[in-house]
Amino acid sequence: MTQRSIIDCDVVVLGTGAAGMMAALSAAEAGAEVYCVSKMAPRAPSCTTRAYGDITWSTDETADELFRQVVETGGFLGNQKLVRRFAQRVPSALSALTAIGIELDEPRPAGDGMPGTVRWSYRGADSGQELLDEVGDEASRAGARFMYGLVATELLVGDGGIGGLATISLKARQPVIFSAPQVVIATGGGACLYPRADNPGGTTGDGIVMAYEAGAELVDLELITFAYPPKRVADVLQRGEELRDELLGLGHAHYFLGGVRIDAEGAGSVPGLMAAGEASGGLFGAGRLGGSALGDCFVFGRDVGRAAAIAAEDRDARDLSDDLIDAACQRINEILRGEDDPAPVAERIREIAWQGIGPVKTEASITRALAELDAIDPHRDGLGGADRDSIRTAVEARNMHMLAWLVATASLKRKETRGCYWRADHSEPDNETQLRNIVLRKGASGCEVTSQPPVMTELREPSHPRIGAGCFGYISRDR
Repeated sequence: MTQRSIIDCDVVVLGTGAAGMMAALSAAEAGAEVYCVSKMAPRAPSCTTRAYGDITWSTDETADELFRQVVETGGFLGNQKLVRRFAQRVPSALSALTAIGIELDEPRPAGDGMPGTVRWSYRGADSGQELLDEVGDEASRAGARFMYGLVATELLVGDGGIGGLATISLKARQPVIFSAPQVVIATGGGACLYPRADNPGGTTGDGIVMAYEAGAELVDLELITFAYPPKRVADVLQRGEELRDELLGLGHAHYFLGGVRIDAEGAGSVPGLMAAGEASGGLFGAGRLGGSALGDCFVFGRDVGRAAAIAAEDRDARDLSDDLIDAACQRINEILRGEDDPAPVAERIREIAWQGIGPVKTEASITRALAELDAIDPHRDGLGGADRDSIRTAVEARNMHMLAWLVATASLKRKETRGCYWRADHSEPDNETQLRNIVLRKGASGCEVTSQPPVMTELREPSHPRIGAGCFGYISRDR
């Protein structure tokens, strides 16, 4: 068997965007031994580096208004415990950024008595990278270690929950196993499941899929932001039909609103698993405010890192069995020995996803996508290779296949149009029967699909949901 490396630590953070960097920083500051890993090269493009730069901003005086806006913009599907934590902790999260030397512009309120946004003072195409460099340097000074070029393949699950992470070193072409009592998923969303996306390459839902495979619950994975001409959407919804060929050439995928289901502390449903940023779900519901994605990363990335460090003190996952590690390494070796090019499989999955579970869906398009996905077996013997691109693409193809299947499964369940989710055969919101979170979990006999009422701790009378593309602007105070 190929030589492997085993690294013991307290916390592994998977992902080096804003959420991952903040989690690594706060975990290290809390005294944990932290490794932050990424499949990308250092300073590779990420959603953070490409971010416009606006961050949701609020004060203690405007926290209630921000809470209301997030809940209503999301069509009342957001977990209001998460929303309240977000609204309350935005000021302290931004103060933490300024404390490490990140310069923020003067806040721009959206209106009298309303919250707004703030921008970091860097300018140009590399503004987001400069911000990440500042946070990463501070995390390194606190003791966090960063490792790049490691493609994660699976979470290692023992009897008591998560016990570590299996990865492939693209440079050494060998397994690297992390034995850790806490793993933080901060891999971003899955917009690159689609052939038309504004995300940088590699945003393939890896962490979301690995969490599902480890038994964690996912929430509202069908809720995805697509940038698409509003008039065309309205026309298609009015006619109740799928997108025709000429319409499939418009728009792009932007943001996954659903993901790993977390509680108010950022913990997943499996012990030892936490998530932050776009990989997590439950905060935004069916739509989000512009600037809130970065706010989410900084608020929950910071909180989750600290919580993971504290939780690691109470869990001991360093007793991973040799059989568990050997099995993970064997699956890695099958990829390394593969001789079939995974790129065509990945492209076929993207094509199926765009046509069947893209911007506008119907029951027929979703069912067709599921059947076409079932005809693909990305886990077949031989898919992989010895070069870096083949290794990474083989892992991504497996993840995209499962991600597409999960998105389609959840989409089949939601029979309405709400926020950024559009069903041509159910073109109106339905608060009476569809105001529910769709939860997916891997059970003993396959995917278990349930729906549950959203957590409404404060606002309990849902308004009529908005329908539209992209990140909504601030809504009117008039009700």
